[in-house]
Amino acid sequence: MPYMGTGIAVDAATGHLAPSGHAATEAVPSAFALDPDGRFLFAAGTASGRLASYRINSETGRLMPLSTQTLGQRPAAVLVTRYG
Repeated sequence: MPYMGTGIAVDAATGHLAPSGHAATEAVPSAFALDPDGRFLFAAGTASGRLASYRINSETGRLMPLSTQTLGQRPAAVLVTRYG
């Protein structure tokens, strides 16, 4: 069974949230982080030991898969900073 992440669109005028599509992600996604500019999402899969990265469409909120990296067993947190 594939694991899915959901993109969320935010109405700037009202603040209301709406789903904007789904993207496949790593098994048992449990740790997430946005980059400081809100352009990328990172999701760590506890069961897969990998980190998936996505570009966030600024108009629709849809997640566009970019790449995956192997991290090791059971990653528990994701931190993104401006420092690289």
